[in-house]
Amino acid sequence: MDLCETGNLRRWWLFYFLPVFLLTNEVSLQETVVGFIGASAVLPCSTKNFTSEDIEVLWRHSGQNVYAIIKCKVSVEGQEPPYKNRTESFPEEYKTGNFSLKLNNLQHTDAGKYKCYINMKESVISVELLIKERQTRSFPSEGTKPRPDVIVMIISVLCTGIIFSLAVI
Repeated sequence: MDLCETGNLRRWWLFYFLPVFLLTNEVSLQETVVGFIGASAVLPCSTKNFTSEDIEVLWRHSGQNVYAIIKCKVSVEGQEPPYKNRTESFPEEYKTGNFSLKLNNLQHTDAGKYKCYINMKESVISVELLIKERQTRSFPSEGTKPRPDVIVMIISVLCTGIIFSLAVI
């Protein structure tokens, strides 16, 4: 009796393929972050399984080195020029497994997929960064002062009320 013929493959596929998923070391997660031109965005990357002294974290975007943390120390030695002086992390969070990256002064070219490699591809976290233009709100140049048409309306209502009260008496 063939598994495909009886439909058992559909019911038992998890038991056949689960060991394959459990035996692979690479873990890949996908996050999406929205940022605005000129602002900052935090790209999340964390793990539970690590030895703090031996940890190596590499952030990459479009084949470029964005940021590196080697043995809990920031290394900008191989950092590509577009990211110089625009990246930072949270060293006080390293001991809890948080290796998130803050990217400042966002530009259109920053959009795309970032990968956070923990201990040479042992864990891979993918973060999609979407860049948007900030919506600008226009306010009257007079600040909070009422517009003249509002003042005229209020005076008209008051005058109508006075005239109506005098006519009733």
